[in-house]
Amino acid sequence: MKPAKPRQKPAAPPAGSPTPAPRVKAPPAKPSARDEASPEEVKKPRAGMKAWDLRRKLEALAARGINGEMAAAKHKLARLLDRMDFSKPALDTPDLFKGVFVRANVAAPIMPFTPTDWDVGNAVKHAFEKETGIQCCWRADSLMAEAAPTTASRMNSIGETVATNFRELWRQFSAAPGVNPADRANFVMGLGDGMLDEIRTGTALPARARPAKPARKAKAKALAAPPGISLHPYSVATALGKQIRFEVPLATIARELAATIKGELTA
Repeated sequence: MKPAKPRQKPAAPPAGSPTPAPRVKAPPAKPSARDEASPEEVKKPRAGMKAWDLRRKLEALAARGINGEMAAAKHKLARLLDRMDFSKPALDTPDLFKGVFVRANVAAPIMPFTPTDWDVGNAVKHAFEKETGIQCCWRADSLMAEAAPTTASRMNSIGETVATNFRELWRQFSAAPGVNPADRANFVMGLGDGMLDEIRTGTALPARARPAKPARKAKAKALAAPPGISLHPYSVATALGKQIRFEVPLATIARELAATIKGELTA
């Protein structure tokens, strides 16, 4: 093994040559007026499904909260909006009508409806035609669609989800004081419009059904009864319909409806 060569010292400059100036560290560049006027914006994380669900709950409490809930909800809502980006739904947001729906030349049965559920069945039919582009029709009490077998199976699953939500939410709302059975038409219409983002804005809400005038004895009992809910069924239902589309669990939607009714009755 050869021995390592010793390091040689750099040659000294010849006599009379100028001494090089020492290196000076340059100061950091001063930001321009343009940079100071427009600092780089920090991007907020996009809101996911949980954040959207929390936002809806806080908005409901901020509008109808009681016993300090309203102020606390407004504060939490402001912090949430400042922290998350709600400009558009998250890319992984569930959607009942997401994906490809394949047509067929022959109509296939989707699901049956009873005569008491014609309004729900027509809402499901309209949703299928608008969101999938597949023509639907009635054959006796069965909803049919010109869909391929796999698509028809998927439409059956979607229809069952929508119909179950519509029925259960109306059953819950109809039990509230002051709700008339004739309010069902406006409530079902609101669920459908909310689910399809067809909410009526700038136009008068459909007239709410009025109960028949009570007899004298019944009138005295009615005056002694606690006041009922005064919210329009259509307005209540539209917010719930949006959540049905994004596959929010029925139990979660039902809790929100219960909070809305409670807030209205205790206001």
